Amino acid sequence: MSSSNPNNGSTNTAGHKRKSSELVDHTPRKIPRRNQVKPVKVEREEFWDKYTHQAMTKEEIKRKFIRAARRSGQLDSYNLLYKYVRIKATEIRLLEIEPAKKLESDLFVSIRQFSDSEVGTYPLQEYEALSYHWGPGPADKAVYISRRESLPKIDIGDLTRLRSFVPDWDKGQRFYVRPNLDKALRRLRHPTETIVLWVDAICINQNDVKGEKPEQIAKMKHIYNKAVNVCIWLGDGKVEGKDRSKDFHAAMKFSQEILKLKELEKLAQDTQATKSWSNLLDLMRCSWFSRRWVIQELALAREATVHCGDLHVPWQEFADAIGLFALNFDRIRALFRRSQDDKIFRNYRNFNELEPLGAKVLVDAVTNTFRKNVDDSILEPVSDLETLVSSLSFFESSDPRDTIYALLNIAKESIMPESQGTNAVGPPKPNYESNILEVYTDFLEYVVCSSGSLDIICRHWAIPERDKPGGWKNATPVITLPSWIQTISKSPWGFQEQGFNGRINGDSIVGKAGRRRYNASRWKKPDVRFGQRQVLESKGKQLTRVNSAPPVFGARGDFTRAPESFGGPPGRTSPFHRLYVKGIEIGSVTWTSGPVSRGVITKECLEKGGWKNNGMDLTRVPDKLWRTLVADRNAEGENPPPWYHRAALHCMAFVDNNGHIGTSALLDHGNSADGRLPYIVAEYLKRAQAITWNRKFIEGNLHIRNLKEHNVEPLFGLGPPETQHSDRICILFGCSVPCILRPCTFRNGTKYFEFIGEAYIHGRMDGEAIAMLSDEKVKTMTMEFVII
Repeated sequence: MSSSNPNNGSTNTAGHKRKSSELVDHTPRKIPRRNQVKPVKVEREEFWDKYTHQAMTKEEIKRKFIRAARRSGQLDSYNLLYKYVRIKATEIRLLEIEPAKKLESDLFVSIRQFSDSEVGTYPLQEYEALSYHWGPGPADKAVYISRRESLPKIDIGDLTRLRSFVPDWDKGQRFYVRPNLDKALRRLRHPTETIVLWVDAICINQNDVKGEKPEQIAKMKHIYNKAVNVCIWLGDGKVEGKDRSKDFHAAMKFSQEILKLKELEKLAQDTQATKSWSNLLDLMRCSWFSRRWVIQELALAREATVHCGDLHVPWQEFADAIGLFALNFDRIRALFRRSQDDKIFRNYRNFNELEPLGAKVLVDAVTNTFRKNVDDSILEPVSDLETLVSSLSFFESSDPRDTIYALLNIAKESIMPESQGTNAVGPPKPNYESNILEVYTDFLEYVVCSSGSLDIICRHWAIPERDKPGGWKNATPVITLPSWIQTISKSPWGFQEQGFNGRINGDSIVGKAGRRRYNASRWKKPDVRFGQRQVLESKGKQLTRVNSAPPVFGARGDFTRAPESFGGPPGRTSPFHRLYVKGIEIGSVTWTSGPVSRGVITKECLEKGGWKNNGMDLTRVPDKLWRTLVADRNAEGENPPPWYHRAALHCMAFVDNNGHIGTSALLDHGNSADGRLPYIVAEYLKRAQAITWNRKFIEGNLHIRNLKEHNVEPLFGLGPPETQHSDRICILFGCSVPCILRPCTFRNGTKYFEFIGEAYIHGRMDGEAIAMLSDEKVKTMTMEFVII
């Protein structure tokens, strides 16, 4: 690739002069159009077999690593590795793939650079952008630079050694990519025409984390929106050593059949279509749908095509097929249930609903991400950063910092002015020199400041820290996250792969960002500071502080160790793991049930909620029981409908011989003459299951002793599965729901708390705990919690 402007000079990346005849033709290339669902003949399908990575012994891995290191040394010694030269912030690189008729032919490319004003729709330089999953496996697949330099002069004695490590040395300069990208480039390559493509792994110098990488990431909004098409690469159908290419190709074709609405009604009930529906569901589980970056790549696209092996369909048609699949899922799931095929029946058992399926979430999210102009150029984003991060939490990224960075370009904040005043805490910006704790804390602090709410600490949004430090390309230390940063492993479905095995936890009590369901702190503003940063002060609706720059701890910014031995939780003893927030204690936990397992609500929990089944006809269920079972809200976060009580009463008729209610069993099989539950009962059970799943029923005493009330009932509600006896039930100012905190003590006697999670406490969700106190009593009871 040319390191200088191609129009200005004749200097190549190695600094050598090239002849005028070698200058690149800069006539804008028009992108060849592809036909829909048109397979390309593959001459040797077994070519892909060599990409299957078999399990290796430790000794084999060691030998392979040593050989790779020696090969890298040889490549570097003879200038055979492609070297990036810094481009301007107003420039991008594009990849030109030379045509080839055979799939296994070597990949030859040119890398050219353009100013931002030179690319776009014809007559500007057209290009397509690739959206794909980087995938597993080492970057050991060679891509050769077409404009080859003169081959190095090598002594005859060195030539044998070079050939032993680099047998293709005579093909000139190259770079190496991972297997999944190699497959994508080969499949997208045209037999007779040059393809112009933007690929993040190649067109961005991924090693330049200080300059080029953050600059290019910040402008990906424009890169993807200017592309004439975004190519979505789902892979070749070979997953985990299994060849599913035939099934996936059939699913691609079946997605087109679904769009024939006259046939859809028949397909949704036809047992002959069961296999096709199951194949489509499996295709929708491809790793591409789990990537966090694909959200912005697809949301920004003017047009997009979905590629699987040698087949492709327009994204909009594929998205419509997913939408119709979701609309008819209950009937399709019934087909899965009747199947004798274990693989199909497994989809029935694992998917009670489609919420953990990234494909469905992606279709819903992309549809409502931007308002666009008539020509599909971006007008404005719809959602703010907090909403995107918390609602798209289970999309994954290889770098945890991209939990935030991958969504910046599609958030409302992307169109905000650079400065909001000298004292305002602005939205985070990509900075790959920051460690994960800094990035997450910047995000949290911005959300608290901009929303005036502390609810974000109750949401499960964070990708966990790595198990080991980053490599030489990304030398980040391992950071143990504090308890007030909730990871997605505690979310209802966890990571997408976890969700494919069914629900893990109950739905969020605090609910979606921007829609307050409860008001436990009675409109009190958050009084909070993060680590050793300056105190956030409330000024109207906005919380501000003078200096938004994170402090550096230690000579190298080490966030993993404290300056003294506090004797606290391992890995979380530094001052930067601390959250200081004001609030009040309202009680402590005196009893907990076990976590609700598989939707079974035990007799003990029902009785703690006031249910007494004495064998007589009952006409009501205690409020604190039926309201607690659904967190006193419907699935949309609104007040429960009046028929919820009637439905709860009907449910009590289905207690088993042990006095338990099995919500899953009732929903799966029904308990009436025709095998179906009444609609209102089924809806109530679904809501109760979604709230109680893996949560503990809890009871607590009340700390407020000087009330005029007599015979005050114990506090009753739901807490996280980690809740223990003596944990504190607290109202944190600025948080709309009660929280469970665990008191702890450092070895030096200093007290602190661990954040256990959000809670539902009956009768304390709408400010009652504060309303029953005088202003003076609230002031007396207010304390600063140090949470680690």
